[in-house]
This record gives sequence, C-alpha cells and structure tokens, in this order.
Amino acid sequence: MAAQQGQLIGERYRLEERLSLGSGAEVQGELWRASDLLAAEAPMALRLLGREIDLAMARQRWGRLQGVLHPQVPRMGAAIEAAEGLWLVREWQAGRTYQQLLEARAARQLVFGAGEVLLLLRQLLPVLAVLHSQELVHGDLSPANLLRRDSDGLPVLIDFGSVAGAAQATPGYAPPERTHLLQSEPWMDLHALGVVALVLLSGEGPARLLDPVSLAWRWPATLAGQPELQAQISRLLLRQPGERFASAAKALAAFQALAMPESTGPVPRADSTVALVPPPVTERPAAPAPVLPVLVAPPPQPEPAPVPAPAAAPRTRLEEREEAAEGGIWPVVIALVLSAVVGTALGWWWLSRGRVALTTPDAALQLPTSLPPAEVDQRQQLLNRLRALQIDRGWFLKLVDASLLAQFPERGGRLPGDSLEEAPLRKVWNELAEEWLARVEQLPLDIRRRLGSYTNGDWERRQQSLVSQGLSSAVLRQLVSGSAQNLLPGRPGADIPAEPFRQLWYAAAEQGLANVQIEAIQAQPLETRVLSAQVEAGGARLFPVRLPAGYRLVLGVNGSPLMQMSVFGPDGDLLEAKGPLRVVSLGVQKRSPVQLLVTNEGVAPALITLSLRADPPLPQVAPPPAAPEPSSPAPPDQLERPQPQTGPAPAPPAVAPPPPVQPPVN
Repeated sequence: MAAQQGQLIGERYRLEERLSLGSGAEVQGELWRASDLLAAEAPMALRLLGREIDLAMARQRWGRLQGVLHPQVPRMGAAIEAAEGLWLVREWQAGRTYQQLLEARAARQLVFGAGEVLLLLRQLLPVLAVLHSQELVHGDLSPANLLRRDSDGLPVLIDFGSVAGAAQATPGYAPPERTHLLQSEPWMDLHALGVVALVLLSGEGPARLLDPVSLAWRWPATLAGQPELQAQISRLLLRQPGERFASAAKALAAFQALAMPESTGPVPRADSTVALVPPPVTERPAAPAPVLPVLVAPPPQPEPAPVPAPAAAPRTRLEEREEAAEGGIWPVVIALVLSAVVGTALGWWWLSRGRVALTTPDAALQLPTSLPPAEVDQRQQLLNRLRALQIDRGWFLKLVDASLLAQFPERGGRLPGDSLEEAPLRKVWNELAEEWLARVEQLPLDIRRRLGSYTNGDWERRQQSLVSQGLSSAVLRQLVSGSAQNLLPGRPGADIPAEPFRQLWYAAAEQGLANVQIEAIQAQPLETRVLSAQVEAGGARLFPVRLPAGYRLVLGVNGSPLMQMSVFGPDGDLLEAKGPLRVVSLGVQKRSPVQLLVTNEGVAPALITLSLRADPPLPQVAPPPAAPEPSSPAPPDQLERPQPQTGPAPAPPAVAPPPPVQPPVN
C-alpha cells in the first residue's frame, strides 16, 4: 500500500508533500513533509522504512537516537507502524542539503573552497564525537544527508542510515569493508566525511574520484595550495587501523590545528585540475621524476632547430594588398581583446566590492600581521559567521564601528589601530560585534539578507498598505516599538534612528508587521457578537470595531496568559493600556473604528475568544420643569454635561450586563 498525500499517520501527522525516495529506496522508502495536527500543524519530517527490514531492530535503534540531544541533530519523534511499513518522525529543519547546494553551484561553475570545507569539518566532527561517545553512528554520511540550516548556517545531520541496517548506504561514500560487516563502525563515518570533502571540493561524484584499478583517490586542484589540509583529509580516507584517526575527537584536534585559509567561500570549478594520489613512484635513478597531471606545469621542451624557410614565391599585387589589409586589422583585433579583458577585470573588481564577493575575504576584516594570532583568528571567525548568516559585511562593520564611537565620543570618530596601546579598545570592538551578531542572527533569513539595503520607501509602502486596511499610524508605531526594543535596546522604539542603526529599525518593522492580521468587525446595537480567532506565535491581530454614532463599546477577550491586549481610539489615542486579556467597557465614542490590538508573545499559535456589543449611552438626569424640552436629541457634548437636579430623579432603565466571557483556551 503506497502512501498518499493527505493520509493521516498515527492519527496525528498529515502527509503534505513527498520530498524524495532517499538513498536505498527499497529499504528506507519515502521521505515526506507532514503537518502535526496536535501542534498547530507544525511541519515535521516522516521517513518510511519498508517491511523488508527488521522493524523490531529499527525501533530499538530509533529509540537510542531519541536520546541524542545536540543542536545539530534533529529531535527524533515517534516510530509508528502502519500498513505500508514503519514511519519515523523527526523534527523539521528548514534549509538546503549540501547536495542541493552543490548542484546550484555547478550551474554557476562553482565548487566549495578549501576554507569552506575546513570550516564544515570543524563543525561536523564535534557532532560525530558526541554520537560515537554514545556508541551511535550515522551510517550514511553524504551531501544529501547533510543540511545547511537557514536559521544559523550550521550543518545538521539527517536521515541516519544506521537505523535501516549496516548494508544500506549511499554508494561511493562507504568503504569497501562495509559490505562484509554486519554493522557500521565509527571510523566509517570518518571515511564517509572524507569522501564528502572531496566531492564538495571537486563537484564530482565518488565514482569519478576513485580510480577503479588502484583504488586511489583523485585530489581536487583546490587543495594544491593546501598541503596540510590535504594530508589530514587523506587520513580520513585511510582504511588501515594503525594509520587512520583513532576517533572523531582526534580528527577534530588535527583540523582545528590547521590555519584557516583566507577565503571561506566558493571558488571557480576547474575540472582539469585533478591528479591521482598517491602518484606512482618508481625508484629508477635514470628516469625523470613523475609529473602529476595539471597540478605541475610540464617541463620546458627544447626548441627545435630552425629550419631554413623555402624561397618565397613571387607575390602578386593582390596578395600584397591583402597582407597590408591584415596588418591593419590585427592591431584593431588586439585592441578589442585587450579592452574586453580590462573591462571584465574592472567589472569583477566592482562586483567584488559588494555583497556578492564570496571568494575573497573582506578587506575590512583583515588585520595586520603584527596583531596577536588570537585576534586574527577571532576576526576570521566573525567573517565566517557573517558569511554563513548571509549578512552584509560592510553594513555590519559600520554598525559595530558606530557603536564603539558612540561609547567613546572623546575619540572624535577615530577607530582603534593595531598598536599595543589600542588592544583594550579592540577588545571592546570584538565584544560589541558579538553582541550585535547575537541579536541579528535571530532575524529570519530573508530579513537578514536585506540588512544594509532597506530604504525609507520600503517602510512607507508597508505603512500605507496597513493604514489602508484600518490600522492607524500610532498603532503601527507601537507594533514596531516592541520589536525595535529587542534589536535596539536602550533606544526609543518608536523613533527611527540614524544609519546604520536605522537598518535594524526597518528590520524590526518588517518582522513585527509580518504576522499582523487585520479583521474589521461591525458592532450591532444591543446584540452580543462572539467570534474566535488564532494569533500566530510572535504575531498580532488587529480588530477595527465600527460602532453606531454615539454608542458605547463593551468587549471581553479570553485566551492564553501569554497574550496581551490594548485598545486605541480612531486617531491612535490610547483608551486601554497594554495588559492581560480582560473585559473593558468604553464610554461613548464619537467616531469609529475603535482599534483592539491583541499580541501573542508565546512560541506557539493560540486562540482567542472575543465578545463585543454596542450599547446606547447611559440615561441622563431629567432636566428641571422650567427648562424647555429640546425638540431634537441633544448633541453628545450636552448629554455629558451634568445638569442641576431639583427633585428626585427617576430610576434609570436597566442596562444590559457585559457580554459573556468564554473560559481561557489552553
């Protein structure tokens, strides 16, 4: 029985989209994105294991993985047995696999650079060390089973092959011994990690990198200038127990001891720069040293002896004229070629000044070599994090510089230099950079990418769009104020600061208004209206309530304790301060709409129940007998003015009680 879209698994998970068949499809089956109906339809990943495997053993292995608590390993959920097989539920991770990244770069003739791969190895080996310390292995390391998470750029291990059994792994990544062993061993994960490194560096699959006869690996040309990195990757690929790394922790120490290359971004692909390693060496004194293809320039060949040219035949006048014409064309051709080359170089130089420069390090982050190595490494790590988070580095540096100069106005705008006396100030700069980065990395990826390019026009368009739906400018500023306080602590959230801080205010506005939902309501006289609505996590809902002229508004809101409400008049004046959900009764409103704002400060969506009613104004005291009775209803301002009382007032008519308030929704 095949799984179908919309099918309910375990009476909880609804299958939404089939993502892939995965490696070893006959065993691991299909991978689906599903919705958890008991958690506000949160996305989940479900993997189907076929009945051809030992389901009892798979349950046992899955149960052990459920105990792994590491930020780069998704939380493992339930194992649900169904008619089509065993469904394994795990936490959804938003991002792209390294296989997808590799394919996207191949379309632009790019591959992973040496610095980028070294950073990846440093980020993955600690995860493998934790798994191996608990006697667990991944069992199917490959670019398709590594995911770069959108939120922080860190690699995440997905689709553990060890659950399905030792015999199943992506071809080319497991060592040949894998087929003869009953279960995976930790060193096999390290071997697969080495193959992953070669694949990312070259853009080629394992089948094209491994010589089928000698079983020697072909090394990408990007490692030609990194002999130490090449030597350590080669140790990952060794199968002799005495030569390979004893553990993931040992491998991590070796890769951490390497100097980080200047560039940690992609590099142009060079298909011809591949050589067999180890090269065949034969000890023959008379034979010249073997030459590796492409990586080593061919030895200069002796020029052949000049051969006397034959006597030139007499040329006709037409040939002489053609030769003269060619002599005039070639300078033009050469000039055009030179101009094209120079223009291309200038174009690349101009592009490298912006955010698309990925293959060269930021000049602003390069410290003089006279600085201590620890400071250089700290700045390099900052550069790596900015690249992974896709933050505009030029804007971020201006942000940190402006923060430092604001703390030390006596410097008159002078930034710290590389002298020993400036070391304490450079330390403050680094601390500020860490603080700002901790705030900025909490933003969604699409907002982080735009930092440095927001304009006032973006804010004006967003503001006009919401105002046209009934949201006043004052309420709009309050919504932005809360988000801005998180990104810009110590600054008035409603005031737009100067650059470069203004970019964060715009980002806060974008984030704070992204989940605002507006629903207009018409209140009917003396008729209680009850409705329910959902407020997204970190979002808000605005209810512009229109009233009949001269009526009062009585409303009550129930919901989660993590939700807040406030009420504003038509012009944005505050009628009810921000506080917990409650019942409020407002006086006569001369104009409408009254704006009810409900915010959800929790981490999950929550329901609210809203009850509202429009009541007529309270009855006024009867005028004295001598006063003429007005022929038409008095205006609201006269109704509200107290009148002298000469006798006992008649009893006012009964007022309808406040609307019923529903119990809180959990």
